[in-house]
Amino acid sequence: MKICVLNCSPKNEQSITLQAVLLLQKWFQEKLNADEFGILPAFSGTVTEKIEDAVKNADLIIMSGAVFHFDVHSSMGKLLDVLSDDHYDLIKDKPITFISTSGMVGDTLAHNRFETWAKRNGLRYINSLSLESSEILSPVGREELFCWFRYIRATAGYYNSSSLPQAKTRGRVVLLDTCEKGIDKIDSAIKAAKQRFEASGFDTDVITLRDKVIHQCTGCQSCFSNRICIYNDDWEKTFEDLYLDTDMIVYFGELHYSTLGNCYKTFLERHASLGRSGIEDEVIKSYFFIPDKKTEREDITGFKIQCEAFDGLNCSYLSDVWEIENNDKIKEMCDKMTIAYNSDIMPQNGFLKEGIRHGFSKIAASVKNRCPGDYSYFKGIGCYDTLLPNPNVRWLDNAEDARKDREARLMPYKMTLLHLEGLPTITERRKNKSVSVIERQKAAARGDEPSEELMRMPQMYLKNSSVLIGQMK
Repeated sequence: MKICVLNCSPKNEQSITLQAVLLLQKWFQEKLNADEFGILPAFSGTVTEKIEDAVKNADLIIMSGAVFHFDVHSSMGKLLDVLSDDHYDLIKDKPITFISTSGMVGDTLAHNRFETWAKRNGLRYINSLSLESSEILSPVGREELFCWFRYIRATAGYYNSSSLPQAKTRGRVVLLDTCEKGIDKIDSAIKAAKQRFEASGFDTDVITLRDKVIHQCTGCQSCFSNRICIYNDDWEKTFEDLYLDTDMIVYFGELHYSTLGNCYKTFLERHASLGRSGIEDEVIKSYFFIPDKKTEREDITGFKIQCEAFDGLNCSYLSDVWEIENNDKIKEMCDKMTIAYNSDIMPQNGFLKEGIRHGFSKIAASVKNRCPGDYSYFKGIGCYDTLLPNPNVRWLDNAEDARKDREARLMPYKMTLLHLEGLPTITERRKNKSVSVIERQKAAARGDEPSEELMRMPQMYLKNSSVLIGQMK
């Protein structure tokens, strides 16, 4: 596969993002004997003959660069404008993605801008990645980088071949109908998705929310301490059916004021009984919608941000948020989810995850007597740690000192990155997926770990025998 990397960082060779790309090149050229990389500086905002040839012959385009002030750097913004204005025929239908190494809360705005640019200019956008620069040197960060790159390679290959991807291991997909009344276009989309996933080798179930009896949350907060809701209705069983032993979830509904409507919102609000720590499961998700008569473009943007925020709070991988146009588009999105599943892709919603978690950690700290499980959880992931000031840090008095400081910081990183040996080890995905999320959260609220007996309990008992679970407490 020919891969064109356009490095849009003004730092050029000293760009940390470029070092991450060089590590990918090292893995897939030296270790796996695959892929031809063409890494070109493109921060000038002009398309040279060399760039034009590389883009023309590329099977995949990777844009690499920094995120400044929550947006792509102006050097990349200039290049994007030149490509779309003067070289539209060159880039049209090309698979394209974006990688940055800022890893900050606001990175999602930059990635959303890039996605919007790509889709409006006829490119085949593939979910981009943002990692904190030092994380790339850690085992988890290297694994995420590796899995993401494997995913975009496979997706680019799919766009070139258009062949039906097959699940490497048999998984479970749930299609959630959130509509408050039956809608023919939604029913048709769900049917098309079910057929496509089953053809790829998945077990596929459909859950219809309007058929469930789910009361609205009153905000009584009685669940904060023990994770037990005052209502005895269909919510808990619906939640277990949705998440238990599930690898991927697809939400279908009618968009109404930046959300999927009251039926879905009522179901979502009851998630408060799980506490503020999120669901903590690695699940691949997509959201497909049709707009209602009052929907405007800003509603779609707001809905996408809502999805990113919710899935960023837990460990879900957000695959797509897409308006339903036709069943062929649904099939394409199902195939992209299958490729993500095969790639062992890790949760990548770090754009919002850490910022939201730190916000909720303050809530848990302020009410730790009522929700000790949440307090313990956030303490365990270091949200309450205070970083001590570094006595070696000093003010930079002039431009020359700033230049030397930058070189001193980047050179050790660059040397370490280039000399890393071996491919990352892929950790086990969703090792607790057959264990009740609700029971795990109740155990966390008590300050306990789920019992060994619960961990070994077959899925059918967790789904169908609430009496048995109650006897184990």
